Amino acid sequence: MNNKNLAGPRYWKSLDDLAETPAFREWMEREFPSGASELDGVNRRQFMKVMAASFGLAGLGMSGCRRPEQTILPYAKQPENVIPGVPVYYSSSMPGVRENIPLIVETHTGRPTKLEGNPSYKAYGGATTVYAQASILNLYDPDRATKSREGEGTITRDIVRDRLSELSVAHTKDMGEGLVFLAEPSTSPSRKALADAIKLKYPKATWTEYSAIDESSAEAATVSVLGKPIRAIPQFDKVKRVLAIDADFVSSVSGHLGYARSFAKSRKVSSTKDASSMSRLYSVESLLTATGSTADHRLRLSSSQMVGFTAQIGSNILKARNVGGSLVKKLDELGASISVDPEWVKQCSADLVEHVGNSLVLAGDHLPDAVHHIVLAINTALNAPINYLNVPSKESGIEVAVERLNKGGVDTLVLLGGNPVYNAPIDLNWENAQSKAKKTLFLSDAKNETAASADLFMAQSHYLESWGDGRAYDGLLLPVQPMIEPLFPTVNELEVLALLLGSQTSDAYKITQDTFRQLGGRDFNKFLSDGLLEDSSYEVVPIEVDYAVIFDVLNSDKFSAQKELSSDNLEVRFTPSSHGMDGRFANNGWMLECPDPITKLTWDNPILISPRLAKDLEARDGVQIFPKKTVLNGATFEAAKGTLQRNKAIFDRGKEMAVVAELTINGRSIEAPIHVLPGLANYTIQLPLGLGRKVVGRVGYGVGFDFYRLRESSNMGYANNAAIKLTKKTYRLANTQEHWSMEGRAIVREANADYYTKHPDFANKVGVESHAPANYGKYDYKSLQKKSLNNYRGNSAYEHPKFNEPYPNVKVWKNNQDKFPQIQQWGMALDANSCFGCSACVVACQSENNIPIVGKDQVLRGREMHWMRIDRYFSAAKYDQAEIPEDVQVSFMGVACQHCENAPCESVCPVNATVHDKQGLNTMAYNRCVGTRYCANNCPFKVRRFNFFDWNKRQVGEFYKGPLGKVDEPELQKMQKNPNVTVRMRGVMEKCTYCVQRIESAKIDQKRRAGPSGDIHVKDGAIKTACQQVCPTDAISFGDISDPNSEVSKMKASDRNYSLLGYLNVRARTTYLARLRNPNKKMPDYYDKPFAYAQYDERYGHGSSGDKHSSAEHNKHSLLDNSHGSGKDHVSDATHTSHDHHAPMAGDVANH
Repeated sequence: MNNKNLAGPRYWKSLDDLAETPAFREWMEREFPSGASELDGVNRRQFMKVMAASFGLAGLGMSGCRRPEQTILPYAKQPENVIPGVPVYYSSSMPGVRENIPLIVETHTGRPTKLEGNPSYKAYGGATTVYAQASILNLYDPDRATKSREGEGTITRDIVRDRLSELSVAHTKDMGEGLVFLAEPSTSPSRKALADAIKLKYPKATWTEYSAIDESSAEAATVSVLGKPIRAIPQFDKVKRVLAIDADFVSSVSGHLGYARSFAKSRKVSSTKDASSMSRLYSVESLLTATGSTADHRLRLSSSQMVGFTAQIGSNILKARNVGGSLVKKLDELGASISVDPEWVKQCSADLVEHVGNSLVLAGDHLPDAVHHIVLAINTALNAPINYLNVPSKESGIEVAVERLNKGGVDTLVLLGGNPVYNAPIDLNWENAQSKAKKTLFLSDAKNETAASADLFMAQSHYLESWGDGRAYDGLLLPVQPMIEPLFPTVNELEVLALLLGSQTSDAYKITQDTFRQLGGRDFNKFLSDGLLEDSSYEVVPIEVDYAVIFDVLNSDKFSAQKELSSDNLEVRFTPSSHGMDGRFANNGWMLECPDPITKLTWDNPILISPRLAKDLEARDGVQIFPKKTVLNGATFEAAKGTLQRNKAIFDRGKEMAVVAELTINGRSIEAPIHVLPGLANYTIQLPLGLGRKVVGRVGYGVGFDFYRLRESSNMGYANNAAIKLTKKTYRLANTQEHWSMEGRAIVREANADYYTKHPDFANKVGVESHAPANYGKYDYKSLQKKSLNNYRGNSAYEHPKFNEPYPNVKVWKNNQDKFPQIQQWGMALDANSCFGCSACVVACQSENNIPIVGKDQVLRGREMHWMRIDRYFSAAKYDQAEIPEDVQVSFMGVACQHCENAPCESVCPVNATVHDKQGLNTMAYNRCVGTRYCANNCPFKVRRFNFFDWNKRQVGEFYKGPLGKVDEPELQKMQKNPNVTVRMRGVMEKCTYCVQRIESAKIDQKRRAGPSGDIHVKDGAIKTACQQVCPTDAISFGDISDPNSEVSKMKASDRNYSLLGYLNVRARTTYLARLRNPNKKMPDYYDKPFAYAQYDERYGHGSSGDKHSSAEHNKHSLLDNSHGSGKDHVSDATHTSHDHHAPMAGDVANH
């Protein structure tokens, strides 16, 4: 049948509707006024329509999967598995360029509200990335692509399909002569099968792929040595020694969830017996990364020096292993190109060789092929525990597409995903090349720069609205299945390709199902229910490395030593921004407001420079970057010892005033603010990509700077010969580092593994606690379980209510107290040894608990609303308040409400809005709160957040108008909210609740299961808080502390367990496990105690308890100072009490 002959509507509700009578049209105009459905987001009517369809989806009765029908109608009878308030869970995965992230999606009445990792995928253990957590917000983004467009007018989904079918017919005739594809890389086997079919049907067409962040160079480098692309998957569970060469493997690379998880296990220490078996990490890097922050030894080198450094390491290892032949001489030649401490190289190499079979080397994907070739030789010599996987070959890149377009004769350019107008290498002049195609089709779920320049824009469905598939990083097949009927008339990628191919079916569900069967799958419903297909990973292949081949490859490489770097000849590193990634999250408020783990900046991506470069620029350009030196004059001061503190940026009423600089690379310039960050190689600049978008939604408009304008195809990872010049302009950066600051006390507690072995109680022999009387007084010997239930008075000023007794005013328990059931007591422990600062917990908490976004202006005022924050602390070998240190150690600490048993907030609330319950939770009654903020002032941890405005109702910029401001509450954004968590209003205080909604849900579920048995105690592990569930390293443990066998009780029983500001006697239910480092005593940069340990002692004197020692007494302690780090017994003197006393730990050495 010819579809063009169909004159009437394809679906109708009545005969009048079908006939389109005048009466019916008049009724429609009255009922649906012009423009009524064009409101921002989704209006109430559209919302109800979508929900009805989604209820129909959920009501199909399938377990763990969904099958959309051609026509879905609202249900007349409520489906069995859809109960208001009760979530339903489905498996899916988040598509990515290099991997899909396995997910479990929580839905409420047919709408997805929260994403969790799929625990069936053992490598990730149920964890997700911070971007996966935030991706659900993109589904409900009012500014997402909602309609397709041709020219200046919008078109329907059916017209899009017709246009694609017409192109298929046209290009079948010319065999694809004028057809060019540029697709974003995908792991989907269904997408690959369609692409392969297109290449066969259109042999003259050009298929290319491009990703702004390319992580495939290591795999591509193996082709010249092994003849095929090979993916290396380190087995960190077998590793004892790791050398990371400019590789941030725990945070920012594909597969990092699995890497971080398995590496963290190698750092787990349950007792002193485990300390000696800790793994050791060496990191050599140009930037300060999460991996470098975790390292036991860290060396700063520019990326352009990594070939020489890797060659030196390789030469030492090959010589020690007596392998390599002529390759060793070549490595010596390459190694001579740089100057680096030979002892560092020697001892690092020796440690790796000493652990042959349990050591490995990793290299960053942005580094030259020569580095990857040498690393392959090193890992072969070390017999490194690595699985090598056979992966598909890389497709032709964007440069091939540009070449074809510039030749002319391109009739149709099809762009699938990405945003090349924004992020293509600037030297390729993509926009000009694109304009040479007669017609450009672009598929995307975002209104972006490329969409604005396309002739036919096809609005793409979000992955939570689509059918599809993909592969995990190890190749395991994962499903992508819809959680909700598409909110808008959109299409998906498989459908587009099938129509262009002229395939018999364009149904993405059927295409996915066919691919599943072709890959050996049998039970598709089980596949959807489990969320993966067992035994479908990429093939593990043995490799045989010929050192002679590597020698030949290195000989053919055109490698030349770079000119020495200086303030006039800089190296620039291009990295994805923690906020916008490559640009796809540039309109995601959760990501923009989540502080960068290292810089603690939000809503911006400044130029990051080293302290050395900052000093050089100050002297050269005469522009002030740091506060001026000032002698103490008795006024308010920030530091001791005679001068005001200069090791920080200039702040104006809490707002960082950053100097604006002009950066030039190869004749192209950009102006952007600078931010000084310790830990960078001296003359390496970091440029975070992904912001500064020109065509973007309201949230991301005007945010950040576009550094893609400086990046060329020959320097995608890093570039040399850059120059920077300071201007007299300034720019405000939203720096959260000084918000709710607690530094200056024994916050972070660290020791070396050797020291811990000899002093297992070091964590509780520091700070004021080392001198203060025990909080529980004579009851201090009692077990954690007894303390949690009885809440002994101890040294408190008043008697505390017991948690194992009924309330006295509840009459039902009178004379029946013995029948009162023991109430479970909830607590949390965080292991600093396992926290790498990824910030996934921050966004997971925001998603779970309906935490609003406030915008940059309010963050500048210190009003961000996050319940969980990640405090980042720097410490240096020597503290100098007049200088920012160049080498630092980094510590992370997650801080939320501590749920104090003796809570200071509760005693000052005049209306009992914050009270304690029998489970030990510090709870909030929002409807009682009158906003005095006394509780926030009295909280020593600064974890309470106040709703200064109606964040959820007012447009950004309308906050100060209060009830007179414009209400902006799209139904679309409401759909993301968790219905089990109250949305707070203006004037109300809020804070972490330990995810009380999950606790209560688990209790109800356990009571249902228990029936008449009375076994109402929730089993250990049944409750996971949002922050705990998302954590890839299991750094957070939550459970019943009245149960000695619970995981959290076991963590709290550790010698390393301590309370934050424990001397205040608030009796926090959240505690921390002190961090351990494992340095090599033979290394030239060995430290006998972590910088945090030593710096506090040097800055504040021996002992932080507030004791005022005389100078003579302090000198006595100084003589004993070295004995602390070396593990010798501490000799007490008369000035101390008889208990053992060790130097306390540090907070920040510098705020930036």
